[in-house]
Amino acid sequence: MKKVIMLQPSEWVIMEKLWECNPKTIMQLYHELKENPGWSKSTVNTLLRRMVQKEIIFYEEGAKAKQYYPKVSRDDAAITETESLLDRVYKGSVSMMLNTLIRNNNLTNDDIRELYAILEKASQGKDEQ
Repeated sequence: MKKVIMLQPSEWVIMEKLWECNPKTIMQLYHELKENPGWSKSTVNTLLRRMVQKEIIFYEEGAKAKQYYPKVSRDDAAITETESLLDRVYKGSVSMMLNTLIRNNNLTNDDIRELYAILEKASQGKDEQ
């Protein structure tokens, strides 16, 4: 059974950096995050330590510093977040979520075409089962 991990907003920030390119050291992460969102080295270090404890990331000892890697894929994190949003806000209803987006005119014509293609592909997959 796959372990489900919910990422906190600060964890998403670090994970985005690690998904982009890994491994990274604490100093590399600190230099990338000191301006935006404005974190200190100790904040980055604390977050990394907690994320290792939660088994979201792992490290290997490098020649001079620990090398941090993501342990959770972007897709797995996105699926967990999406399912959580659907359950919390829309009671698990994809159609309720889409209706909300449509009512608020948040979908472009490109979005609508893409949704049609996704639904067509999903429908074909169901027909083959």
